[in-house]
Amino acid sequence: MNDVQQGQGEETWVDGAKYVGKYKNGMKDGYGVYQWADGSEFKGNWEENKITGYGIYYWEDGRVYEGYWNQNNMHGQGLYKWPDGRQYEGSYVDDKKEGYGVYQYPDGRCYKGQWQNGK
Repeated sequence: MNDVQQGQGEETWVDGAKYVGKYKNGMKDGYGVYQWADGSEFKGNWEENKITGYGIYYWEDGRVYEGYWNQNNMHGQGLYKWPDGRQYEGSYVDDKKEGYGVYQYPDGRCYKGQWQNGK
């Protein structure tokens, strides 16, 4: 529309990255799936070309984060899982654990409590 992407569409880059989803005023905006050339993938909400709102990010090494985002950063409640069995469920602020959360180890041990600046 008016020479910019608008509505549902698909975009592919020469490195193999691909986006399928909603556009508004030439930017990714709404639900979409982005696949990076390294095999990582995000399925969820975009706002003005930034991951914002609820979504699931899959890293090529097997890590998964399911939860809320703000401008490409994990922000809000979420669940982060590692392939070795570790997981963290709790609050994030600007990509760091912040506030109450539960960190579980593969052997069953867990820490329940407050986090600040990722620690």
